[in-house]
Formats: sequence, C-alpha cells, structure tokens
Amino acid sequence: MRIMPCRAAALLAAATILTCLGPVPGRAGDAARDPHAHPNGPHQTLPPSPYATAAKPPPAAIVPAAPPPLPVLPPPLVVPTRPVEPPPPPTIAADATGGAQPLADGMRVTFGTGETAINPATDAALKDLAKSLPAGATVEVVAYAAGTPDDPSTARRESLSRALQVRSVLIGSGIASPRIYVRAMGASVPPPPGVTPDRVDVTVTAPAKQAAPAPTNTPATPTATTPTTTPGTSAPPQKAVP
Repeated sequence: MRIMPCRAAALLAAATILTCLGPVPGRAGDAARDPHAHPNGPHQTLPPSPYATAAKPPPAAIVPAAPPPLPVLPPPLVVPTRPVEPPPPPTIAADATGGAQPLADGMRVTFGTGETAINPATDAALKDLAKSLPAGATVEVVAYAAGTPDDPSTARRESLSRALQVRSVLIGSGIASPRIYVRAMGASVPPPPGVTPDRVDVTVTAPAKQAAPAPTNTPATPTATTPTTTPGTSAPPQKAVP
C-alpha cells in the first residue's frame, strides 16, 4: 500500500510532537514504559490529605486571680418531734383482790380470777419498789393468767393487761420505759406448787459493775533516812562513801 507524501509528512510531524511532549497522562502503557513518570502527568503534585493537619498547641491554663467563694448552705430543716405519750394511768380499785409479796430479787403481784385492776396497797408497794431501785437497773415484768389449753389467747390477753398495769405504776414512779421489759405468758407456763397462776412477777436486775483497773507494779523509790539518837548517847560514825 502506498502512502501519499502529504499524509506521510503529517504522521511524521505528529510523531515528533508526541516524542517531545512525553507520555499521555492516565495511560497504563506509558507508565509501564517510563517508571519515572508521575501518575498525574509531568510536573504534577498530589492533593493534600485531609488528615494531614498541623498539630495545635494546647490552650494555656487560666489561673483565677482569687479563689471561688464558699458555697452557701441552706439552713437545716427543723422537724417537729412529737413527745412520747405517757401510758394510761393504772386502774386502781379499792375492792380489787390480790396483793404484793416481796421476793429476793423483786416483787410478786397477785390478782383475783379474771381481774386486771390493782388495789391501793399493791399500788403503794410497787411505788416503794421503784424508789428503791439502784441507778441503771432494769425491770422485767412477766405476767401469767389462768386459762385452758383450748383458749390460750384469752389468758394471754388477760396477762398482758396485768403486765401493763404494773408497768404504768413503775413509769409513773420515775422508771424509764426502755428499762422495763414486759412479757405476757398467759397460761403457757404452769405455776409452781402453791403459787397462784394469776400473778405478775417483777424481777429487778442491777447494772453490771465495772471492773476496777488493775494495779500497776511500780517499784518503790528508796528514801534516805536520818538516824535518830537517844539523849546522852552519840551517833555511830558513818562510813564515807567512796
């Protein structure tokens, strides 16, 4: 095939221009042929990375000129307290049967069958017992009542009423209620021989004595003594201490 002279001249001029310009950007073949060619063409630079930012110095510490003011606390809340209500006064009946018997560690108060009131003599005996208690002593009030096994609740309620009567007398005589322990036994415990089941046993427990401090073994300090002489006699000569 014959090429026209003008066309051949045009192709030669195009080849000369391409040789002067170098490889065309983006062509894999040109990059493979020229290992030093930049992927974006000659004289091209990569765009800056968005993560390549200059490190900023930390902010300077701000020191206040004066310390902050003290916090203002609200005033404390005043909660009104209800005073402790005194127990109801004991039921004292002149015709109430029973009495008060002194025991080695307290007193036994007896009642009539089905009765819970105390007579004036029993009231006076309980007040005398309260006055004779040592400071810090505790009182245990254990009440009993006659009953039947098929109805234990009635005897328990009756014994509780009797214990509260004795407790009211003791509190009215100046014994603090936290020092009085009440137990209503009802008919759960059979009475000893010759003892009525309708009774209240008042037991007084004195406070434990604190142990005396142990004596310290301190050696005695020797003291100098002056020899005495009898009139008409001379004192023996003393040896010189080297």
